[in-house]
Amino acid sequence: MISKTEMMRVICDRHYTHSVPSGKSIYFNYNDAVVVFAIPANHNISKFLVGEPNKVWELARLYAPDRHQHNLLTQALASTIRMFREQEPTVTALVSYADPNVGHLGGIYRSASWVYLGQSEESRNYRSNDGTIVSRRKFHSGRRGLKKAEIEAMGYQQLNLPGKHRFAKGLNKKTRRLISTLKCSIT
Repeated sequence: MISKTEMMRVICDRHYTHSVPSGKSIYFNYNDAVVVFAIPANHNISKFLVGEPNKVWELARLYAPDRHQHNLLTQALASTIRMFREQEPTVTALVSYADPNVGHLGGIYRSASWVYLGQSEESRNYRSNDGTIVSRRKFHSGRRGLKKAEIEAMGYQQLNLPGKHRFAKGLNKKTRRLISTLKCSIT
């Protein structure tokens, strides 16, 4: 078992986002995998999925090293969801996103029986002169958000990218039924 600090370091060093969730989060280690559940940034997702506020958390980070054992991530999800439910018994569903812009299409979620809920709206990002892509949120955090003209004056070019694939998992019979009514077909 590794400490939360070590798991945070693994996520920052090795996960493609190179960041940890900023809000309340719970970290789990399963073999070589690190799984992080967090309160969702979208405060409306709980009302949308289950009809009540504050009942949905997000699977915010999922990491395993390259060439990990077969089915490690599916096993890690099953095990850590059980542990998460013990710590947060009032949570009735989970939501997660697969980012097609980095090659993630949600295969892990589909094999773990999560429900596909479609693709979110495209996201506005910016590309720097060296080709690095950064989220619009980077320029809007802190005390003062930058305007589009200010961002572009810094050498960034606006880039609209496809939205993320959204998946959900009900943690009890009632929410599984509710979420199944929202199911979309995968294109």
